[in-house]
Amino acid sequence: MAAEGSAAFDAVALDEAEKQFWRGLWDTACEDAVVDLGIDMVRFGPVAAAVVAEEAAEPALNFILGAGGPGAIEDGHLPAAVRWMDRHDVDFRVSLTPGLPEQEAAEQWLRQHHYRLLDGPMKLLRDGSPPRFERPPGIDIYERVDPWEDEGFGDPLAESLGFASWAATFFLDLPGTPGWRCYCAVDGDEPLAYVAMHLHDDVAVLALASRLVPAGDGRGQRAVLHRCIDDAAAAGCTMIAVAEAGCAPAVADRESLIQAGFEDAVRTFTWQPRARVPM
Repeated sequence: MAAEGSAAFDAVALDEAEKQFWRGLWDTACEDAVVDLGIDMVRFGPVAAAVVAEEAAEPALNFILGAGGPGAIEDGHLPAAVRWMDRHDVDFRVSLTPGLPEQEAAEQWLRQHHYRLLDGPMKLLRDGSPPRFERPPGIDIYERVDPWEDEGFGDPLAESLGFASWAATFFLDLPGTPGWRCYCAVDGDEPLAYVAMHLHDDVAVLALASRLVPAGDGRGQRAVLHRCIDDAAAAGCTMIAVAEAGCAPAVADRESLIQAGFEDAVRTFTWQPRARVPM
């Protein structure tokens, strides 16, 4: 019997939902940042390649998704994406989700082209059932629907993904954007936690960030997770995943995610060109 809250792992559906999550972030970057920082994202069949050219040494911001998708190798989509990345001369990672149709072919291609397999983070997943834990009392949850409503919304979320501070621009226009649900947990006047959640078909992908406060005990994270899980279930989602940019969530956030029913479902394969990996 599946554990309470556990998700049936559909690799193809999850892979596409994650690509849509990142596409949404790249699409909402402000025009000045797109031009000044060289922000771009391109699809090659099932493969998505994203760059921030002015952050050439940051694999968290320069990456390829969907490397094992249908046709990624057979139809030449992964090699095309790699050539595109190479033209930008950035340090990048190739994230490979286990269970994709051409996973083994992609691994073989990456080895043949001298990529190195690194330790990747565990994917935290949950099914789409309503929350089975109590919402902590005394915490107010506000859904952000206006980008001007909370100027501090983007900063903690960018930090939670290991991005530079300027990357808050990715999140600033998300509130009110179709397909996105954005929340803030507040204790009085003190913001405690934030979630940006993207819905694609029946999969929700979320980024969670908490603020370090002296009395921080995880209540803010659990309260905001209760709300977003409830809303994802009401929207018909069958799987909820936690976004990652090559790193695991912060420890405090991870503990709250586990308490909310998320589980370590599978470890992501992360590959980098061998010449780009520090020896």
